[in-house]
Amino acid sequence: MISPCQQKRVGSVGVRGESRLPFQQCAYLVQSHSFSTQQQKQQQQPTLFSLPNLLHPSDFTQLANTAIRECDTVRRTLASSLTAIDTDNDDGINHKVQKAKQTLHNLDDISNIVCTVIDAAELCRSVHASSQWRRGASDAFGILSEYIGSLNADERLYQSLRKFVFADNNDNNITTNDDSDLSIISQLPPEYQRMAHAMRKEFERDGIHLTYTKREEARELNNVIVGLESLFTNNITEKTKFYNIEGKEMIQEVDKIVPRHVLGQLVRTSDTTSNSDSSLTLSSDNLLTNTLLAHSPSSALRKEVYMQSNTSIPENINVLDSLIRHRHLHSSLLGYPSYAHRVLSDRMVGSPDKVLQFLTRMEQRCSHVFKRDMKVLSLAKKHIEGEGDIEPWDIPFYTSLVKAQRQHQRLKEDSADGDDGEESQFHGYFTVENSIEGMKTLVQDLFGIRMKEVEIPMEERWDIDTTSEQAATPESSGGDLQKFEFHHEEDGPLGTMFFDLFPRDNKFVHAAHFTIRCGQYRNDDDGNNKQDDINHQLPIVALVCNLSPSSSSGSQTLLSHSEVETLYHEFGHGLHSLLSRTSFQHLSGTRAAMDFVETPSHLFESCTRDPGFLSRVLAKHYMTGLPMSEKRAEHLAMSQTDFRGIEIQTQIVHSKFDQALFGENPCSPSLGGCSSTEMFERLHKQAGVPFAHGTHWHSRFGHLVAYGAGYYGYLYAQTFAADIWLNTLALSMSSSSSPETIRRGGTKVWKEMLIHGGAKDPKEMIHAVLGREPSVDPFFQGVS
Repeated sequence: MISPCQQKRVGSVGVRGESRLPFQQCAYLVQSHSFSTQQQKQQQQPTLFSLPNLLHPSDFTQLANTAIRECDTVRRTLASSLTAIDTDNDDGINHKVQKAKQTLHNLDDISNIVCTVIDAAELCRSVHASSQWRRGASDAFGILSEYIGSLNADERLYQSLRKFVFADNNDNNITTNDDSDLSIISQLPPEYQRMAHAMRKEFERDGIHLTYTKREEARELNNVIVGLESLFTNNITEKTKFYNIEGKEMIQEVDKIVPRHVLGQLVRTSDTTSNSDSSLTLSSDNLLTNTLLAHSPSSALRKEVYMQSNTSIPENINVLDSLIRHRHLHSSLLGYPSYAHRVLSDRMVGSPDKVLQFLTRMEQRCSHVFKRDMKVLSLAKKHIEGEGDIEPWDIPFYTSLVKAQRQHQRLKEDSADGDDGEESQFHGYFTVENSIEGMKTLVQDLFGIRMKEVEIPMEERWDIDTTSEQAATPESSGGDLQKFEFHHEEDGPLGTMFFDLFPRDNKFVHAAHFTIRCGQYRNDDDGNNKQDDINHQLPIVALVCNLSPSSSSGSQTLLSHSEVETLYHEFGHGLHSLLSRTSFQHLSGTRAAMDFVETPSHLFESCTRDPGFLSRVLAKHYMTGLPMSEKRAEHLAMSQTDFRGIEIQTQIVHSKFDQALFGENPCSPSLGGCSSTEMFERLHKQAGVPFAHGTHWHSRFGHLVAYGAGYYGYLYAQTFAADIWLNTLALSMSSSSSPETIRRGGTKVWKEMLIHGGAKDPKEMIHAVLGREPSVDPFFQGVS
């Protein structure tokens, strides 16, 4: 997941934040706080997040103010260079190239300086056990968030980029340069060129190149947009619909599935006086809705729950219409045909037309699998209810039913082959401890990297309230934070990864990868990355999860397979950050195109479904220590693909809907288009996905705010990951592969893709790994 403010957090719950600004996508690294590897070894005083002098909650605001002063020093340096440019007109091309490089590094330093504190503050306010630390971090975050606004509106920074890097010497956005000037950017190393174009595009995408009047108009529109986004999101999180179901039979159905004491926790309303033998109050709570839809055999109850929950936020329909209109007007003012064009201008896919081509290709490939899955559900419904027309409220129940039947059949096959016939086929095979051991094996075999757990000084811990007198030791305070250092057999130390895996009060409730400090490998500005004589910053990242806290058995913590998938997904993001080697922190690790960054995470998540890796390494029973049989591992992999056709087809519909809302002819009555509800129903019917007239599920579709015009990216990245997995890592990791073959496959993924972060075109990286253009075929091999 990528955070809404800093867009530097990546995780399995999705990518959030629809656009980047040059100084919004922050990552920790600052010129005055940069250390060489040797200096890092010599640093004695441990501090929270390895930030200098961060020992007390009040230090956060001091660090924020110090970062602003340091940042302003670099801004003044660039401003003074602007006024001195005329004296350098006779300098040769080599001097101009060096000046361009230095300008890019100065701009990167500004981002480093401010993000030194704000990224650490974001993590701290999200996870720290101490309320004092969380408040201190929030204060610093607020100070620097406001300061970031002034950075993004600083014309001197933009003009420095134009004049020194692009040799654009006028105020009307018209390039007036001689032949020698035209060659400046072409003589920069490729990474510098990518940095230059990225910075300029990010500045201009938000209007800094416009006249003052138009900039003010764009600013006002953006303020309205931010307010509408907040309103849409707040309505989703804060609005709850309460409704009554009538009749003893339906009430008894609810009681069979959800005990009354649990129902009381899910339906939090003071008006429960209507509850009786013939009437019961329910709510649109997601957990309650999903539980009843998946487990109730009563079609009448399922329909009532579905209709009520999917009409629960009608006010968001008008909010969405206004959001679509203002995003379109804002994008038009900035020179884009649509909001989708603006968002996709820095994405791997490039344009809305390319998105639709991708989705059409996916739908063509998915069609037969989708129809097969729907036929299975129809037959199951006909067998139970006497008729087989599948309604939207039928899908959760019948998919759960058929999955359970298939798992039971596979269990019988395992038992016939000598496997224990346990009540739950996969229960007890997955633990946190085995999962981490699997990670160690994985990075050693693939990359030659040693992942070693090290002790955490109290000053570095955030899982313990260190401001409390009772917090004497991690053991006495229930701390469970882990710290791992990564070391390559040839390249030396690579960085640090923290694991914060279990829930606690006031902790971020989802799964995410946080970058605490980005890696940066800056040399003498020639772009060659001579590692023997450069100062470089080792990255620090944190994997934050909320794994099952109550499933401990002895010294081991049991996990479901889905939790293992989540853990390895986040681990993939962490490796992407640790293994990148870029001159600019602005391009390091996960700071790549938004529709590419999920590729490494899905790639490493694939390991958890590989029968060979499961049976050899990952899945060992916590009681016996025996590995899962390969056949049982194959059945586990098969269970992950049950009804994937319906899931993929639904994602395609939602992706097309997202594009339709924000395209050149947006779905907004106020702009002369059809309503979003009309379009949502039309796309469902065209795709054959069941739809209930009168509902508006999309009024609860939070991704339209955080991931507007980019929802396709989930499927997009998964296809790349599937292709790389099947044709590179899966082949090299098979049981018959030699250690040399495994290492060769891992090295290719590292050196051709992960190492570049966002400093290279993702298309080039994927082509280098595969040796050809990517294909969607491998993605569907696992589905069909």
